[in-house]
Amino acid sequence: MARQHSYIEEVDQFIGGKIYNLRLAKGLSRQQLAEVIGVTHQQLQKYEKGSNRISAGRLVLIAKALGKTPEYFYEGLENSNSEPLLTQHQRMCIEVSRNFMRLISPDHQNAVNALVKSLVKQPA
Repeated sequence: MARQHSYIEEVDQFIGGKIYNLRLAKGLSRQQLAEVIGVTHQQLQKYEKGSNRISAGRLVLIAKALGKTPEYFYEGLENSNSEPLLTQHQRMCIEVSRNFMRLISPDHQNAVNALVKSLVKQPA
């Protein structure tokens, strides 16, 4: 069924974007969050993209799983025409940081740090 009102689509996309950004910031995979809230990872992806609407009960589960209140997902909705909450570059920084923290060996952490420093010094 096609949606009749574009504002409803904007709200669904806004809330989905907040879920996506918060999930990334928490270092959770889509599969991990989907299991906690009782849906498939494909369904969670549809929520995050705003293509499927999230019921109030499901939003409460998502909020609890991500350590927020349901109200959090509506904060800033009035200004939703502004920039996205996280840019692609910011998402990549979060992902790099999350993966770096998974390195157990201090030697590996030092090697990655040295590599990044050497790349920064090189001309583009």
